[in-house]
Amino acid sequence: MTVDRSEHWLWRLGADAWLRAAQVELAAAAANLESRRTAVTHARRAAGMALNAVLVASHDAGVETGTEADTELRWGRSYLDHLRALADPRVPISPLPDDLRPLAAGLLQIAVMGGGGSLVQLGRSAHGPAQHAVELARQLCDRCTAAIATRR
Repeated sequence: MTVDRSEHWLWRLGADAWLRAAQVELAAAAANLESRRTAVTHARRAAGMALNAVLVASHDAGVETGTEADTELRWGRSYLDHLRALADPRVPISPLPDDLRPLAAGLLQIAVMGGGGSLVQLGRSAHGPAQHAVELARQLCDRCTAAIATRR
């Protein structure tokens, strides 16, 4: 099955455009550290968009086998689906290395809402979880960018 790339959510952008979109999301995450929910959501979106770039570049380079629809079925449609696939050791993630799996898993484990309790952890910033999400997403974006660059 061939997908009309001009209309499809994944194929409508090229790898470079997805990477630029990921950088916009990273910047939004970093600018919203005071709101964990907003920062974590933008961080996850950034990582998912970088993974979109890898999917598009891999398919265009012939690394990704099968049709566009096959790729979508394996990686899912949403940025959260992409992160879950990357974190799952049963899902093949070529051309990405397995050492990215813990980054995706870590990003998924950060709660978007604070615990709401009165426990204060000494030595930790109130924005620590949001900052951690941004750092994990930044690492994922950098590694996706590097994976694409080595394929060109």
